[in-house]
Amino acid sequence: MKKSKIKRHYIRIILRPTKVLRLSFVYFYGRIALAFALRGIKLPGLNGIKKRMPPSALGAYERQALIYDIKGERYSFRAGPLWVRKLFEKMNNLISRNRFWLLILLKTTIAFFIIAIPIVIFIIIRGILPVPERVAYNSITTKLSNTSNIRTDWLYTEAPYLKQKDNFNNKNYFNYINPEDSRGVSIIPVIEPEAPPGLIHFGIGYYPVKLNLVRGFLVGEKSPLQILRNRNVPIEFEEGNRIRIQYYLFPTNDNSIHQCQIQLKDKSGKVITSIIQNTPPQNKPRSPNSFKTAWNERFVPNTTPDVGVVGEFIINLKSPPEQITAISSEIAQNKILENTLSQPTDQDYISQFKINASNAKGIDITDNNCIFALGDFSFERNVVNPPKRRGIIFILVDTLKANTAYNNEIMPNLNEFAKNSGIKFLEHRAQGNMTVPSVIPLMTSRYSRELGSIAFTYAADSNIRKSFYDKQIPLMASSMQNLGYRVGGIGWLSLFSEAMQGGVDLGFHNVVISETPEYEARQITEQMGSWLETYGDSPFFLYVHYNTMHGPYKPPLDKIDISKFISKPFGLNQKRQLYNGVGRYWDGEFENIIKKLKELGIYEDVDIIVTSDHGAQMDVQPWYYFLGVNQNIDGGYADKGNSLFDEEVRVPLIMHLAKNNRLNGSTVSIPTAHVDLFPTLFNLAGGNNINPLWRGINLYPALKEENDIDLPNLLSKRDTIYFDGHKYAGILYWGENFKNNPMKYMRQLAPDNVKLYLTHNPWSEKISWYQPEMFSSVNFSKNSEKLLPNISSENLKSLRTAYFNSSPSNKIIRFTPKYDGTFSLNIQFNINSNNELPKVALIPDGLKLEEIKNTNTITFNFNGKVKSDEGIWINIGNGNLNKIELDKKITAITCSNGNKVDHNLIVSILEKNICTFFAPPDGIIEANYKSNDKPVVIQKTLSSEQVQQLEGTGAGAALQNALRDWGYAK
Repeated sequence: MKKSKIKRHYIRIILRPTKVLRLSFVYFYGRIALAFALRGIKLPGLNGIKKRMPPSALGAYERQALIYDIKGERYSFRAGPLWVRKLFEKMNNLISRNRFWLLILLKTTIAFFIIAIPIVIFIIIRGILPVPERVAYNSITTKLSNTSNIRTDWLYTEAPYLKQKDNFNNKNYFNYINPEDSRGVSIIPVIEPEAPPGLIHFGIGYYPVKLNLVRGFLVGEKSPLQILRNRNVPIEFEEGNRIRIQYYLFPTNDNSIHQCQIQLKDKSGKVITSIIQNTPPQNKPRSPNSFKTAWNERFVPNTTPDVGVVGEFIINLKSPPEQITAISSEIAQNKILENTLSQPTDQDYISQFKINASNAKGIDITDNNCIFALGDFSFERNVVNPPKRRGIIFILVDTLKANTAYNNEIMPNLNEFAKNSGIKFLEHRAQGNMTVPSVIPLMTSRYSRELGSIAFTYAADSNIRKSFYDKQIPLMASSMQNLGYRVGGIGWLSLFSEAMQGGVDLGFHNVVISETPEYEARQITEQMGSWLETYGDSPFFLYVHYNTMHGPYKPPLDKIDISKFISKPFGLNQKRQLYNGVGRYWDGEFENIIKKLKELGIYEDVDIIVTSDHGAQMDVQPWYYFLGVNQNIDGGYADKGNSLFDEEVRVPLIMHLAKNNRLNGSTVSIPTAHVDLFPTLFNLAGGNNINPLWRGINLYPALKEENDIDLPNLLSKRDTIYFDGHKYAGILYWGENFKNNPMKYMRQLAPDNVKLYLTHNPWSEKISWYQPEMFSSVNFSKNSEKLLPNISSENLKSLRTAYFNSSPSNKIIRFTPKYDGTFSLNIQFNINSNNELPKVALIPDGLKLEEIKNTNTITFNFNGKVKSDEGIWINIGNGNLNKIELDKKITAITCSNGNKVDHNLIVSILEKNICTFFAPPDGIIEANYKSNDKPVVIQKTLSSEQVQQLEGTGAGAALQNALRDWGYAK
């Protein structure tokens, strides 16, 4: 291009930039559009571009199009646009030239997938199913003394924050640490100033390992603590006495290592023990749900992080000091920092740390470099008369039902143990159909409804715990402590200690909580061995709670019966095979339990009890579908808490009594219950004072070697076992005319959101359903149960009476007027003593009450005005109903059918509990009575039951149709 033309070109760009930009866009887009047009694709604006493009450019395009058109007739593949033909030809030429290498690539790819697909399947399976077998089984070489005469006492149980005079300005502030400052561990202190005297409860955890000192003190720099002895234990023999104190040194609060010292001094200031430890570095917290953690825990075995320094003091003393002062300090330049008690932190600052005390005061030691936790203070001493038993191990396998436990194909080790070394109870029942309502009655020999909210909650707060503690109910663990045993708990115990905030302290010396499902079974067995190595020379009681069989059911692959699993790979069969798989897995772990005890040399001297808290429903009864529980294929909460059928409450009980061969291998077919275990084990351990409030029967007189009585005679007085649940209560009854035909009576206490499949509607309909009574026949010889659609009137009367008498709830008579107007009532009870006299529990504002008490009777007179549905509640107590006199104009209604009852028959009907449990629906009363009739509904029921009625006929018809489909109604 000549220089003059270039100049003119730049001048145009400067003077007419818009035109230049437009032409540039046309040229740019035009080249793209023409290139696509050559290949048969027309872009928008192609005709306009042809008009704007210079002839030279269009001529080139037309020549190229002509060439493409000619070539197009020469391609082997002639269908479609020219560009498709060209692409096909190029691919064909490429394949023909490189056939050998492409064949190698294809075969390599196929081989890769043949190898990779099983690996991917394996990874998926291992990502879903746990790999507990990766946790190594460690043999124990330590041998424990089987002639130990050490007695253990829990001595230092005085809370450090109680107001006591001491050397620290006459104030005793407790120390606490900010729960949010984890230092690589999950620190959860639980402060309970309202609880009875006891130490601070706290837990230390790190996924997947959790270490817990159930009772402990926190000691930091410049914040010493004073621990006071709370018991005066007489010392029978003064050689070999020692104090044992666990300690835990927290990780540092920065990335450096600090040298820490802790000193324990007696009342005079003399140092009785001292240690120096280096703090471990702070670990980076990791979430248990993170991919990195999941990878490490599933594919890198035994990846346990450093969670701090754990150890213990063993101090040889003739007698325990009255007071121990604990001082923690950081050593710098060979000097111990001065220890002075700092002033208590501002209350507003404390409140943000979620301390469970409205007016708590304490010292925040979060920023200290050296923080020690002291726990498990106990005094061990040689005594002339040690506790009666060498050791008792109580094993509870969560969600293990009796039919599975006693199946030799699924659990051969457990059944072999029962056959050769144990007593097998075939008809044992738990008191509840979920963990807490079952374990707490087991630990107290009291029914859940006697104990209150603590027996039904899975997240206890300080008020619920305080209410439970205030009742001062004897506990199995604390009673064993009082007999001189060291008491420990291992396993799924966050609900039964305060260490993880949601549970209640059941009295263990120390607790190790293991709640990592993938490794839980093997970890618990290993922890049991470690606990026994540490504490097993003392007579002990060890509670071990395995959660292995709790849903979701995730057994190792080799424990699943593959042939049965794939025969029906979906639905209920799959769930059953997974459940059986976890049963096989735990049965293999039971073999390791026995091996541990034999390696320790104490198997022959230890009592072993194996049971469960509840079973699993597994859709055995058709009624399951009426309860609206979501179907699932891997278990979980859908299989418990939904009925009181034997699938949920009949559990195994196997007892191996040390050096007792008389009953080994025997079976017991007489019904027993969880409430029997506390009295039995208490007597077995040497306790003699059987508590009259215990609901269970002491079985030990019939089980011991020199038995005083046989088991049938011992249990002959009982013909009822009572059950408690969140939404259900009931009994198993084999008295009177039910001796050869035991029956179960179940009551639903609250409505469910129920899923009913209606015969006249192809879609499911969800309704709020209340089915107050269910019945089943139980066959002790065949260990089976069958739901009954209805029973005879006489049987119903007997079952209701037995249930009413067995329930621990207060017995209540209710008078509920269904009108507005005047009301008068005279009711009299016979009384035999001044204990639990009848009393009025509820009275409307418009009524006046006159109470007349004589030597043998107590009378209540009610007069005044009432409004519809204002109830009168009278707690019967230990009184016996003598007479009821109502205004003659009142219409008395005692049955759910709404029929009028003669006044003279009211007492007889109430005493026999014929039909007074349920009130008639309001619709029946409105349809048959007017306000002038003064209808009054009279019921004899229980205070804990929230009786409700289902209004309308649609839902009732739906249930009737569903029952008819199942064959339970005509």
